[in-house]
Amino acid sequence: IGPISLVNGRILFSDHFVRPNYSANLSEVTGSLSAFSSTPAAPGQPPEMATLSLKGRAEGTATLDINGRINPLATPLALDIKGVVRDLELPPLSPYAVKYAGHGIERGKLSMDVNYRIQPDGQLTASNQLMLNQLQFGEPVAGAPASLPVRLATALLSDSNGVIDLDLPISGSLNDPQFSLGPVIVKAIFNLIGKAITAPFTLLARALGGAGDDLSQVAFAPGSARLDARARQQLDRVAKALADRPQLKLTVIGSARLEAEREGWRRERLQALLAAEQRAEAATAPAAATAAATVPAAAASAPSAPISGAAGAGPAGAGAPPDAESAMDAEQRARLLRRLYRRADVPGRPRNAIGLLRDVSVPEMEALLLAHIDVGEDAMRQLAVQRGVAVKDYLASRGAPAERLFLGAASAPAAPWSPRAELTLATR
Repeated sequence: IGPISLVNGRILFSDHFVRPNYSANLSEVTGSLSAFSSTPAAPGQPPEMATLSLKGRAEGTATLDINGRINPLATPLALDIKGVVRDLELPPLSPYAVKYAGHGIERGKLSMDVNYRIQPDGQLTASNQLMLNQLQFGEPVAGAPASLPVRLATALLSDSNGVIDLDLPISGSLNDPQFSLGPVIVKAIFNLIGKAITAPFTLLARALGGAGDDLSQVAFAPGSARLDARARQQLDRVAKALADRPQLKLTVIGSARLEAEREGWRRERLQALLAAEQRAEAATAPAAATAAATVPAAAASAPSAPISGAAGAGPAGAGAPPDAESAMDAEQRARLLRRLYRRADVPGRPRNAIGLLRDVSVPEMEALLLAHIDVGEDAMRQLAVQRGVAVKDYLASRGAPAERLFLGAASAPAAPWSPRAELTLATR
């Protein structure tokens, strides 16, 4: 058959599987299809494919350009085509939006670049690069078969210019009676939107060009409210996403659990006490004038915190420099530990025959001090709050609008659990 030429043609398409029915009008269709046949050129070979070239308009406004090879008489259908659509108005696709998401489409445009290939065994592989511009959904439709958080999904996926850029690969077999090529792209889009419920931060990471990482949890070391390098890198991405998406607001919920963090909290508390000793030592050293230039006066003059009553004091956390411990060498740490040990109100310290403290090893001093640092549920509640504040303050420092950042009530989750703060997203 062929070759075939088409000049200023028109194609009408209707889908009666959705209510109301969807119809599309392709106009000004011009192009050609070279000769093709249902008979293979040689025994055992698939039928030869014809060259296809079509241009036209969809719904009177969008441009359509299709090029590739196809044989409509082959079984299954044989094709290898590329298609380009620009500025297709989306409101006419509302029947699909209502069916799969429960909302109509008020406005928006779709541009896409697609590549579809069907192998002789009927296996379809397709790439769909979609760009949705200024997509806006309407109110929920009563009685719709589905209801998805389309507004949250739109806010997650849109960039600062209101553009959603999606890459949707699709595969399937035309021999499978459950596989339908017609609505496959639409279903893929709304399946993606459904992730706004189950994994909003994974959806956000995808929009940021990541590999679908889960950005919803910020990990901490046990007993600490200090953000490590990995946490800061993760929050940098979240801050940028919030800055670029004005419809999103974020809540930070810190958490802590005594059973999992008791020892970690004690070590953080001991490190905070050693840091206080270090500041006090610097303030009384001959080089105090130099130290005063880098150590705040209030911190330098503050006495070392006692070991007893530590449950009400926070560990080295968000306010402590990340390298506070690494800046203290082993010799200095041992000296400060001994100084703290001698001044601490710790029962059971070894003494000599006349009642004076005996010298003990650094590990022994540290073990005695740690054993007498009080820690309870009050400390954990404070730690959970500190973690939430640390995350919220860091996001604000990296450009996330403070008016869209909220601190949720701290929690004490049940096991299994790891030290963290959790992030939740919503639309304004």
